[in-house]
Amino acid sequence: MSKTTLLTVKYFLIFLFLFCSYFGFSQQKYCNEVYFSSDSDSLTLASIKRIDSLIMKINPAYKTEVFIAGHCDSIGDEKYNYDLSLRRAHSVETYIVGKKVKPDSFMTCGYGDTRLKYKTNEWGKNRRAEITVTVISTEEKKVVVKKDTVKPSIAGFVDSAKIGDKMALQNITFYGGSDIPLPESYKTLDELFTSLKDKPSVEISIEGHICCFNNDVGNLSGKRAKAVYDYLVNKGIGKDRLSYKGLGHSQPLTNERNELERQMNRRVEIRVMKK
Repeated sequence: MSKTTLLTVKYFLIFLFLFCSYFGFSQQKYCNEVYFSSDSDSLTLASIKRIDSLIMKINPAYKTEVFIAGHCDSIGDEKYNYDLSLRRAHSVETYIVGKKVKPDSFMTCGYGDTRLKYKTNEWGKNRRAEITVTVISTEEKKVVVKKDTVKPSIAGFVDSAKIGDKMALQNITFYGGSDIPLPESYKTLDELFTSLKDKPSVEISIEGHICCFNNDVGNLSGKRAKAVYDYLVNKGIGKDRLSYKGLGHSQPLTNERNELERQMNRRVEIRVMKK
């Protein structure tokens, strides 16, 4: 097993250990589907009623996660269907946000026509959005863990890594279906900038990854890698020290059995190319 693989497994196991150690929890899941007219992302009255029934499950006293997956029938080409499925998911998200509901986690995803579920006389139901609300009752447990055992700092990695070693950048996330970083990402981006500024001989490749579907429509993984690249260049890191590429869904870290595992696959990694 290579050093890179060992590091990846190590960090994944540490993350799972900390997650399980820090929270003792019980959870309940509530699921529903809403349906759309052909070639439409507009919510119907029946769909709104279904969404409202799930909104009632969002209790501010508990941690709540909402996952919305948009889908299409197989009419239309691949890119069009992906875009339409994502718009359907965003329509549901926009409605929930408009009701001034604030879950702890909001994730949206478009699958295009890759997950057809209904056949024959129910074919129209493939034009749908699936909504999952997870309500988690948590009891915090204080765990004292040394910082350097949770994850290595970017500076530490850049300083000690050998050529070819890579590291997933923690806490860099994007708005659903876009290459725009969420505000909480900039602390990590600034840490990466400082680390490269302090080590002017280091050159890196920035590699983007996505979750959930094999076809990286529109090269979203590449666009997310380029967003990191552009940020570093705008801050003053030379273009000759940086490269970027998208790897789509070709190197998943997990089986994506739940939202936590899906989020781990939505990542940007840096690989040391020269020191």
